Amino acid sequence: MRLSRRSFLKGVTASSLLAGTHVLGSAGRAWAAGTGGSPVLVLVNLVGGNDLLNTVVPLDDVGGPQRSRYEALRPNLAVPLSALSATRLDHDPGLGTGLALHPSLGGVKQLYDEGRVACVLGAGLPGSSLSHFEAEKSWFVGRPDVVAGATGWVGRQLDLVADGQPHAVSFGGVVSATLDSERADVLGVRSVANFRLPGRTAHAALLQEILAEGRAGVLERVARSGRILLDQASFLGGIATTGWGSHLEAEASGPGRDLREIAALLRHDALDPGAASGFGFHHVRVFDYDTHSRQGVLDTSAGHPRLLSDLDRWLTGFQRDLETLGVSDRVLTLVYSEFGRRAAQNANGADAGTDHGRGGLMLLLGDRVAGGVHGRMPRLDALDATGSLAVTTDFRTVYAAVIDDFLGGDHTAVLPGAPFAKLPLIQPA
Repeated sequence: MRLSRRSFLKGVTASSLLAGTHVLGSAGRAWAAGTGGSPVLVLVNLVGGNDLLNTVVPLDDVGGPQRSRYEALRPNLAVPLSALSATRLDHDPGLGTGLALHPSLGGVKQLYDEGRVACVLGAGLPGSSLSHFEAEKSWFVGRPDVVAGATGWVGRQLDLVADGQPHAVSFGGVVSATLDSERADVLGVRSVANFRLPGRTAHAALLQEILAEGRAGVLERVARSGRILLDQASFLGGIATTGWGSHLEAEASGPGRDLREIAALLRHDALDPGAASGFGFHHVRVFDYDTHSRQGVLDTSAGHPRLLSDLDRWLTGFQRDLETLGVSDRVLTLVYSEFGRRAAQNANGADAGTDHGRGGLMLLLGDRVAGGVHGRMPRLDALDATGSLAVTTDFRTVYAAVIDDFLGGDHTAVLPGAPFAKLPLIQPA
C-alpha cells in the first residue's frame, strides 16, 4: 500500500524517529573545516575515578618517602617491585622518584618508549568535589564553578567554528557534556555501524520531504537535526567499520569497537579526502573505574588490573591502526578520569579497594606528543585532610596546551579563568 504523508505522520512521527537515533539530545549544536588533514582529538573518559598510584607506581624513596609510604598505606594493594622492571618510566620531575607503569600496560609502555605517550601526574582541581557527578562536571566544563546551562570545554571550541554541520561524535548513545555547545552540532551514537534510521526506506524519503519545508524557531532546530540525521545515516552506512585489517578487529562491542570505528572514519577520510567525514572530535566512555572493593593487584582477570589490561589493548591497537593508516601525525588521544583514589586501602585482604580521591592521571598519546612524565607526583607524606593525593597539576593547563598547540586555537577564548601556564605537551607540527 502506498505510504501517504498523512499515514506516515499518524503512524510514525518524525520526532519518534529522531529520538530513536539519539540525535535530539544534541540538536542545535560543528568543528572547523573538517578536511582530511585537520587535527583530530579523541577523548577517552575513564568513568569512576582511576587510581593514579596503581597506574603509575613509585619505585623508591628518592626525594621523599614515596615507595615506603606506598607499601605502608597499601599492604594488600601495593604492586610489587618484582613486577615493575619492564615498565619503568622516567623519574618524577618533582622529587626524582623512580616510577613505573602497572605491568598490565605493556603496550602503552612500548608507545612511551617510542616517545608517543605523555603521563601527566597529579591532575585535577585543588579542593574539587569527591562526588562523581560534581567532579565530572568540572572536567567536562573546564571550570571549578559549574553554573547551570554551562557548555563543555570542547563544545565552546566547536561553537567558535560552527558551520551547520556535525564535527563531533560521542559514543555510548548519549552526547557527553564535554561536547555540549550552543550552536555546534554533535552526533550521539551507539556505534557507527548501527547508526541508521529506524523503519522502512520509504519512511526516510518521506521524512526528507517533510523536513525540507521552511520553519522557524524550535521547529527549525528539530527539522535541521532531522536533516543532519538523514545525511549522516546515509554517509555512515557506507563506512567499512570491519574487514580492513584493524588491530581492533576482534572488538565486537564497547570502547574497543568505538576506537576501531573512529579509525574506520579516519581511514575513509584518508582514502577519499574529497568526501571527508568532517569529524574532528570523538568522545569514548570506559566504565567501572570506581574500585571501592576487590581492586586487585596483578591478576588481569578482574578488578583494576583487568581494566588496565583492556585499556592497554584498546589504546595500543588504536595507535597502531593510526600508524598503519598514515594519519597518526594528526590524531591526539587524551585519557582522563574525574578524580583519583585515596592513598590508603579501605579494607584488608582480597576485599581491599580505594575510595574517591583527588590527584589523578592524564595520558596523552600520539605522534606529536612530547613524551615523558609531566607535572609531579603528589607526596605520600603530605596527603590532604581526606587522605587524598594532592592535586599538583591543574587539568586546565593540559586543556590549554591541547587547544593552542594541537588544535591551533586560543584557550583564552575557551577556558574561563584563562590564561593558564600551558604544560609543554605538544610538539610543533
